[in-house]
Amino acid sequence: MLKNKLLFFFLLMFFSSIKAQEKQDSLKVKTNTIVFIDLNVRYSFGVTNGLSGGLSLNYQVKKNLLKFRFFETSRIENVDVIFGIIPTNIDQKLTREYSLLYGKRFIKNDLAYHFAGGISYSNYKKTKQDVVVTEYNFVGFPLEFGIHWFHSKKERYRVLFGLIPVGKPTSFGRAQGLKLYVNLAKRSYIGLGITIGLGWHKKY
Repeated sequence: MLKNKLLFFFLLMFFSSIKAQEKQDSLKVKTNTIVFIDLNVRYSFGVTNGLSGGLSLNYQVKKNLLKFRFFETSRIENVDVIFGIIPTNIDQKLTREYSLLYGKRFIKNDLAYHFAGGISYSNYKKTKQDVVVTEYNFVGFPLEFGIHWFHSKKERYRVLFGLIPVGKPTSFGRAQGLKLYVNLAKRSYIGLGITIGLGWHKKY
């Protein structure tokens, strides 16, 4: 009789532990990877004063952020136009930057802020009447500080300027933000701009 009770108790404990493990496993939900693209528009001061456009690819693990970014800053000082639409004889200053950065990114609900630094390779070119008169390359140390806003939970993706929701709730979405850029180099510059992101901005 005692053996039967012990056996029953052992089996009860065994199946209870299995059931608890199954319940715990069912609570484990796969989450998305944090990866997104930013489209950036900024105004820069320094080696080339002017409007910049660019993009960056971002990947985050825990609080660690790895980023590759490209920027092009252009300032047109003079241009002739023929037939009213075709530009020619352009006087221009142009800077292109390619950077690899590492930093920290912190997320709270629908907000994330980050800071990062790294190394950059830049090309500066000055043209007069479409002829290159000055060109050089330089290495720098870029810094970046930014803040993003995005959806705090999964939502249906919206098309037509965000007016029409389609599909099921998803972790893929848009973000908006502000960024401060600095590049410390032989030809340093600084810029402030806005950014529009697309991708997975947090774990949902």
